[in-house]
Amino acid sequence: MKARFMIENPQEIECTMKLTMSVKEWEKLRDQLESKWPSSRLQQAITQVLSEARKVYYANDVEAL
Repeated sequence: MKARFMIENPQEIECTMKLTMSVKEWEKLRDQLESKWPSSRLQQAITQVLSEARKVYYANDVEAL
């Protein structure tokens, strides 16, 4: 038996990339992205991730009684 595996639509393959940068670098990248698709989607994702990170790593001020 012979079989051949081939990808018919290589442009439709989903890929994942892991990027590690400082928060400052992420903010700079976010600010440089254009406000048109697909850059705008990446910009929104970076904004959301930074927002969630700030909830965890930045302490809230609490008034003492």
